[in-house]
Amino acid sequence: MEEGLNVFSIKDLENFSGIKAHTIRIWEKRYKILEPDRTDSNIRTYSETELKKILNVAYLNRNGLKISKIARLNEDELTQQVMTVSSKHDDLDQDFQPGKILMSAIRFNEVLFKEALFPFIKYQGIEEAYLRYLYPLLEKTRILWQTGSLSRAQEQFVRNTIKQIIIIEDNLLEPVTGKSKPTVAMINTSDNLTDNNFLFYKYALKKRGFDVIFTGGILPASEVIEIHKIKPFEYLVVNSSAFDFAEKKIGYFSSIGKSLMLKKIILTDFPEEYSKKSYDKLIITKNPVHFIKTIESLR
Repeated sequence: MEEGLNVFSIKDLENFSGIKAHTIRIWEKRYKILEPDRTDSNIRTYSETELKKILNVAYLNRNGLKISKIARLNEDELTQQVMTVSSKHDDLDQDFQPGKILMSAIRFNEVLFKEALFPFIKYQGIEEAYLRYLYPLLEKTRILWQTGSLSRAQEQFVRNTIKQIIIIEDNLLEPVTGKSKPTVAMINTSDNLTDNNFLFYKYALKKRGFDVIFTGGILPASEVIEIHKIKPFEYLVVNSSAFDFAEKKIGYFSSIGKSLMLKKIILTDFPEEYSKKSYDKLIITKNPVHFIKTIESLR
């Protein structure tokens, strides 16, 4: 994704930001937050700059700022506000300093970047290290890209290096002896912006002795039934991205859960409270910490 080369639709902005297209249109009209170009057929198109801006606006809005206040911020003030909000918890662990660790990533030095992360993984273990350090680092990196402090290439470098670490740790897992736990199918129906979390969830499930079906790629939701025909499973974990929880999708997976008589369905990485009543065996988790707490109760 290179600045100036990619063009996004309003649906793309909705999928990435979680802000409904009709709300984006209202914000455009009322607050002039975005200024899209239009095609010859009058269809809105957005640059990566516009994408970053709506991500920043959505981030602040989710953290309690009213849209009327956000709209009054100029570009520099918007960036500064996002950085301030995202840095609230940076100093909770004095040994972990994201800014210093990211310096090696900024220079694309994979060896130094991994060496900076290694002590946390060695002494905490990959699971605790991911929850306390790697996941927050990924979130910090995403914010830095949104605010223009990191390039897309640098953000991608951090994400892919951490992905390699998770895969290595997953491959080192010894099979759990004794009575195995039930089978869990994992399906990714969305983009790859949360795929590190999904890989981590696979590791956490395997570590606890679950028999995990993990296909790796992006699949349509309908593939769940095809997987079950070949290898029945009791639990289903769906990476639907933080911003892809349309009610019809929740309804679809609820229906699958009933027809396949699944014990639980877990939809991952949804940062909002979902207050509407849904299938009683469907759980929506907000983040890796919430996911780990959820699977501890699975039997």
